[in-house]
This record gives sequence, C-alpha cells and structure tokens, in this order.
Amino acid sequence: MLIWLLSDYDHRKHLAFKSMLARFSAAFPEADVEFAVKSRRSLWESLFAHLRDPKRNPMADVVEIPQNWTELLARLGLAAELTSKVEALGQRRFPDFVLKELCRNDEARAYSAPWWLESPALFYRPQSVKVDDHEAALAGWDGFRAALDKVQAPPRRRDFRALSVPGSSGAVSVADVLPRVWGRRGGLFSDDFNRATFTREETAGGIEDWLELAVGGKIELFSADRFENGPRSVDDSALIISSRKLPGAARSGLKMLPYPGYPSGGGLMLVYNLAVSSSARDLDGAAAFVSWALEPRNVSAFAESFGVFPCVKQVFEAQLRDEKEAAVYKRIFAAPELKPNIMVYPTAEMLLDRALWNLSIKIARRDYEREDLNRELIMAQGEADYLLSLY
Repeated sequence: MLIWLLSDYDHRKHLAFKSMLARFSAAFPEADVEFAVKSRRSLWESLFAHLRDPKRNPMADVVEIPQNWTELLARLGLAAELTSKVEALGQRRFPDFVLKELCRNDEARAYSAPWWLESPALFYRPQSVKVDDHEAALAGWDGFRAALDKVQAPPRRRDFRALSVPGSSGAVSVADVLPRVWGRRGGLFSDDFNRATFTREETAGGIEDWLELAVGGKIELFSADRFENGPRSVDDSALIISSRKLPGAARSGLKMLPYPGYPSGGGLMLVYNLAVSSSARDLDGAAAFVSWALEPRNVSAFAESFGVFPCVKQVFEAQLRDEKEAAVYKRIFAAPELKPNIMVYPTAEMLLDRALWNLSIKIARRDYEREDLNRELIMAQGEADYLLSLY
C-alpha cells in the first residue's frame, strides 16, 4: 500500500507519520506499507497525470488532501466513497463545522475522512508591543497594523523582528491572504458560486492589506527561515501569526488572541483529510488503514506531535479542554470558516496563488505598484470565470 503525504514546513509531521506507520506495521505485519511526500503542487500534477494515463501514472492507495479537494476528486472519479468503510465516517464522529463542508452536496456519502485541522491565530509578546491594551489594540486589523510600528526590540537583539509567519512558502499565498479577505467579508466567488470575485473591493482590499505588510518590510519574502520552521525560535519576534500551537510559547511569555479582524473569534480553518483511491489495489485494506489512523489513540498522538488539532470529535474536545489557551481556541472554533468543498475552488486557489507569486516577485525586486495587483486579479478572475462556465 502506497500513501501520499502532503509536505509540511514542520519536519515533526513526517516523523510522527513515520512513527505511526511503524506502529501500524507492528500491529499488521502482513501489510506492506510505504509513503512518499508530495508538495501540494506535485500532488495536484500527479492526480491529473493519473487521470490522463492511469497505467503509466499509478495513483497512491491513500492520499492526504486539503478537505476542499474532496468534491473535485469525487467528481473526477479518483476517490472512493468511504462512509460504509470507515467507522468514524459512518458514525459521523467529527465536529459539525467539519462535516458541514465535507458533506456539502450529499449528507449520506463522504469521499474522504477528516484527519487534522489548524486555524491561524495571533501570538504576541506584551513587553515588545508597546500599546496600552493589547487585546483591544490587536483585535482589529488597523490596530494590529499600528502595533507593528510600535514594536520595541530587546536590547542588543539585531535579529529581532516585528512579525513572523511560520510555514509561509516564501511568497505570499492564498493561505496568507484568505483570513484577511474574509475579515473584510470578501471571497473568491459570489454567494451562489456563479462568478469569481477576485477583483471585488473587499477581496482585493484584503489581499492588498497583506501585500502592504510585505511592501513595508513587516514580513520578509523569500528569506531562508520561511522555507524551514518559521521563526528560529519563539523568542525572535514580537508578533507571530501561526496556525499551530507554538512550542515554548508560554515559557517565552507569549500571549494568544484570535486572528486580527475577528475579535469575537472565528476565522479561517484549514482541514486535511485522508482519501482512498478508487483504483486502489486493495480498497478495503486502504480504507482499513484510514479507520485505524482515525482511532482516538492514533490520531491524538499524530496531531499533538506537531501542534495541530485532531478532527475526531471526542479527541478534539479532549485536547481543547486540556489546552492552556482553551478560551481563545474556543472563540476561534465558535464560528470557523472553511474553504468551500466545491469542484472549482481548488483550481481557483491555484490561479490566485500564481498571481500572488508574481506579485511577490515584484515586491521582492522592489518593482511593485498597486496597478500590478489589479492586472493580476483581472487575469486570474477571467480564467476562474471560464472554468465556471465549463462546470
């Protein structure tokens, strides 16, 4: 059985999965299991290569995917239906906000199983952010932006920075800008999903809010640490936007708040699922692995190892109760927003990511102007609208 696992900026994820597979092999010695790591782009290309020529480009038996790729894979015939094969799915043992998007189009059938989730939040160092009331000042985007200008570095710390974003790919990405776009009540599509809205004022404004941080030097594009584990330690930044728990945050005096612009909580939630290929050599065996991976003991150890939350409801709720920042996470999880699980959305993200890459290059070269954003969004929106016309 071959498993494709999404690459990650945190090496602990891959170590945890390797450990999980070792336990699985010990429990089921007759199973022959291996895994390969793929970036989101290479996974996308591998899936479509298989679609074009299945014999020359075999697909893995089990694939980790962003949850909102599920509908696309199902409609293309690449993913097997799992409700009757994975116990946790059959019994709907997941938070309602996860199931709502997973089963957007068919409540009785599911083509992937929710595995783990993360949601960006703001961590800050009170002694370095010189404002009177941190919670009030950092609740809104304007206050957050103003606070960045008031950061005071500790004495003799030339490497200290105002803001770090662990896990960013170097360029600005959809995952970076989407929380701000939604904070402005924008989005990639109209409410009825009949047209793309990349150029809508709320959407373009949210993107510009984030790009402005890069233009102003508040975040550093294409720096070495953005390709590895984010900040070299939690001690080198005044503010950190992280979708994961930060090891050593409490010891370093970091406090936590919801993402700026969501003072009551909520915000972007990223969910990752396990899907089984419809062409799997042993479909029942692959589904059995997914069921095993979602057993409370297994999913708990895996998620906890790299600072994320498991999707299995009882384990999710138990970890939330034990979490030091439980009060903040409860605000975030009270009204989470998930990427729509619709066929065209993953491709639209790819189009917008390409536009953001082009803009990031311009910013890094100090050759960016506001008109560049307009031009890139108009081209990406045109392509997204064309896709919608095909569907």
